[in-house]
Amino acid sequence: MDIRIKEKPEDFYVKEIKSLNLKDKGEFAYFLLRKKDMTTIDAIRYISRWFNIPLKNISFAGLKDKKAITEQYISIKGLKSEVVEKLENYQTENLSLKFLGFSDKGIELGEIEGNYFEITVRGITRRHRAVFSYMKDLVSEFGCENYFGEQRFGSVKHAKEFVIKHLLKHDYEEAMKEYLTSLKNKRLKKLLIKAWRDWERFLELMPKGSTPEIEVVKALKRGESFKNAFMVLPKNVRLMFVFAYQSYLWNRYLCTFIVRYLKHCRTPFIKWELAFFNEMNERIWEEIKDIEIPYLGLDYPPKNKKIEIIIKEVLEEEKITPKMLMAERIGIKLFSDGVRKAFFKPEDLKVIEDKGKTTKLAFTLPPGSYATVLLRKLYCSDVKT
Repeated sequence: MDIRIKEKPEDFYVKEIKSLNLKDKGEFAYFLLRKKDMTTIDAIRYISRWFNIPLKNISFAGLKDKKAITEQYISIKGLKSEVVEKLENYQTENLSLKFLGFSDKGIELGEIEGNYFEITVRGITRRHRAVFSYMKDLVSEFGCENYFGEQRFGSVKHAKEFVIKHLLKHDYEEAMKEYLTSLKNKRLKKLLIKAWRDWERFLELMPKGSTPEIEVVKALKRGESFKNAFMVLPKNVRLMFVFAYQSYLWNRYLCTFIVRYLKHCRTPFIKWELAFFNEMNERIWEEIKDIEIPYLGLDYPPKNKKIEIIIKEVLEEEKITPKMLMAERIGIKLFSDGVRKAFFKPEDLKVIEDKGKTTKLAFTLPPGSYATVLLRKLYCSDVKT
């Protein structure tokens, strides 16, 4: 996809949509977190460290993009009134908090009604305009594939392999090496690999903002095993290994279904490809629009026979055995079942600004759906118009 998004944080704005029923007192304090050019995890870590709040006490509904301006709700458990006052209108250049009220219940993952986006797309050509015009009508009528987007693959984007693949083999050193050296900076990556097991040198080279990872290397320096060192990482970081691999598997299921059964176009995605249908009619749409695809198909057997076959094929290709699906490592279950809708429909998809080679779009997506995936479909590289 040769259009450009996220050239600067201001190009990508997203705000959570959530109904709040707050009161004057309660165990959980709610804030609106506005951040710029930082991940949700980094923002939460900063708040935890700066205000001496246990990381486990801070909850959020979902991860938001790094290179963006985002607004999302967080809840913090058990805050003293003086800490609430410090946080109430806290503001830095890249992070601000606005106190909203209290509740007896904290925010849970996925607990929002949706997300509103305003996104600037750059590098628009005449060809892109033709593709967009066709795809906008198609998406507005029939929807978009509900693939997991780039956010889910942060831990593997610059890695050779998924960390889980090493953990399944009980190769904790290789899993740790994969995690700690998977950096965008190729020169630094080479230096870290060369310094492997020289923990003093490794610590000197590590990016200074990588607080949990630094603690892991300190544990290794103290003589902890690689297996035990993983336990130094917060549980939500360890779970990211699970989310990345299961998201990859799920994307493969859906992509295989689209390629096998529908007329489609393809577009590059990280190290892989995604496929999107580029023709549709009411009869086919009625058959597929409500398809839900399981992550594994164990606790949630697929209702669609074609999907059932695809899941079995993909798991076999990945060499994932039934026994592996039950595996536990580093204090977490490596696989969990559930279902995800195969398709979503954006609401109020419109162009709010259009000049030269730049277009600004606005739309609302259901929770768990990705704006970057929608953009890949709207500008899919080989759509026939």
